[in-house]
Amino acid sequence: MSKGQIFVSEGNLLQWIEDYHWMIETIKEAEMDVAVIKGAKVASYGIDSTLPKASGGTSDPVFYEVHRRTQYGGFRIQQYRRKVSEVQKRIQLVVGDREMEILHRLLNGDSMRSIGKHMKLSSTTIFRVRNNVLKQMLVL
Repeated sequence: MSKGQIFVSEGNLLQWIEDYHWMIETIKEAEMDVAVIKGAKVASYGIDSTLPKASGGTSDPVFYEVHRRTQYGGFRIQQYRRKVSEVQKRIQLVVGDREMEILHRLLNGDSMRSIGKHMKLSSTTIFRVRNNVLKQMLVL
């Protein structure tokens, strides 16, 4: 396995599906942090562009925190992107209305209990359909 690739097993895929909703939110948050850092450097137009520029680092604690997150979280965010991408490219392999509904609800972070309640299915049926979804997604 080369650098950048991740191992996809049934257990890994199930975990990534269960974690999908918060990994997406974390990626969005990281992208916003990067935008803040890029935008926080120097004003290039308007009244702020006429003000003197600070030499050296910044003493702004919020800027420092955002910078820390982007430096530390870069590798972590890349891992999340790979996992999310792996799930996304396998979604098209899922066939069946029940399977798709359960998959999308899992990706949204719904619990098995709430899915069963919504679909009026037993927990045994939900688990069986979820396992079928995993098998379909592992065909790739």
